[in-house]
Amino acid sequence: MRLLFEDDKAYRMAVVDNVTGGRPYLRFYGETAASQKPYKYLQSYTPTANDKVLVARVAKTYVILGKVV
Repeated sequence: MRLLFEDDKAYRMAVVDNVTGGRPYLRFYGETAASQKPYKYLQSYTPTANDKVLVARVAKTYVILGKVV
């Protein structure tokens, strides 16, 4: 039986820590440090620091679906 780990979740919540060169860096809920890589996002969303966002697991990374209000 395989255990479900954080990386196996289809969706996660995160906060946009900063935006550099138009690319957002995330701090996932439950973590204290921001990601070391930028994440892609849907065209309908414009990333802004401190946004709470929903991300979906796609292949071996996450894509930002949009801001949660």
